[in-house]
Amino acid sequence: MRNMMKTTLATLMSLALLPTAATAYTVGAPFPGTVTATTYYSSGSFHGAVDLASGSGCGYWGVETAVQASLSWNVTIRTTSRVCYGNGSGNQNEVKHTFANGYTFRQWHFLYVAATSKDKTCNRCQVGDEGGTGNVTGPHTHIQYDKSGTNSTSWYSGTVKGEYLDRDEKIGTVG
Repeated sequence: MRNMMKTTLATLMSLALLPTAATAYTVGAPFPGTVTATTYYSSGSFHGAVDLASGSGCGYWGVETAVQASLSWNVTIRTTSRVCYGNGSGNQNEVKHTFANGYTFRQWHFLYVAATSKDKTCNRCQVGDEGGTGNVTGPHTHIQYDKSGTNSTSWYSGTVKGEYLDRDEKIGTVG
C-alpha cells in the first residue's frame, strides 16, 4: 500500500512539472477596413502594430475589441471630444488586456461613446467609434501586442499593408 501511494504521488508530481500549453487567441478585424500600416510606416520608421482604417471617415460605428475571446478589458478614456485628426501623443483613448505571459494587447484612437465609459469583460464588444485620438493623421484603429515597451510583430505575420479585411477576418494570433 505504501509503495502504491509513493508511486501515485510521484506520478502526480511529474505531471505538475509538465509545461502547460499556452492559450492562443485569434485577433479579428474590429470593423471592415484596409490595413494602412504594419511593421513599418511608409517613411520606413518602425511602427510594430497593425493600423486599420474603414475609409468611412471619423465616427464610423462599431470599433470592437479585436481578440476573439471573453477577456477583461481595461478602458482608458483620455478625451471625450470628437477627435478625428489627432490631439497629441499620449492623448489616445485605449482599451487593453494583459495576458498571463506578461504581454499586453492594446487598441487606440477610438472615439468615446457611452459603451466605453467602464472597464468590462466581454467577447468582441464595442468600445467606441473609429476616431483619431492621440498622435494620428486620420481616423483608424491601432492594434498592438507588446511586453515591457517592446512591440511584437510576429503575431500578425500574414497581414500586409493594403489588404482589405472584413469584420472578424483574422489578423493574427496572440496569447
